[in-house]
Amino acid sequence: MDREEFDRLTAIADSVRTPANYKVEISDGTLVMMTGPSGIHEFIARRLRMRIEHGIAGRDEWAGMAVHGGMDVLDDANLIRRNPDVCVFPEDDLLTVENHVPAADLRLAAEVVARSNPENDWEAKLRDYPRMGIPVYLIIDPRQGTITVYSEPKGGRYTARAAYAFGRDVPLPGFGFSIATADFPTY
Repeated sequence: MDREEFDRLTAIADSVRTPANYKVEISDGTLVMMTGPSGIHEFIARRLRMRIEHGIAGRDEWAGMAVHGGMDVLDDANLIRRNPDVCVFPEDDLLTVENHVPAADLRLAAEVVARSNPENDWEAKLRDYPRMGIPVYLIIDPRQGTITVYSEPKGGRYTARAAYAFGRDVPLPGFGFSIATADFPTY
């Protein structure tokens, strides 16, 4: 896909009238429409955001960072546009009239796997996020009750992987703390 095609797809994605809570992403020259999330999906995403915010609060190395969900993440170099359920990036990136933040600024992206389209998180985003240079990618899968942590992107792939069952504390590489998951429900 070239820049002209990406810009055409972006214009289409931006003009599509979607129902509330739908997302439109661009990957591999394709528009990807995501359905609205379930309550369990949103419960887990909210708890994750709160726990990351708590973990970085008061720590100088994380000052000025936002824990956010619902913002498009744009990689201009690889022509990819994604919308993680939760991500961590400099808060100043929100001081824009644009509807996206630069992928290069992300420190973490997390996805809560949807029952309707698990391949998007387990395959397509696992392909895209390391190409985008995102240092840590969490896949939280309520279908299986697992969290898989990918880190150390190199050559367009993650070189480190660790898997945990719900109920375990999950260390976040490079963050210096763990996320409690004992109250994460399954589908």
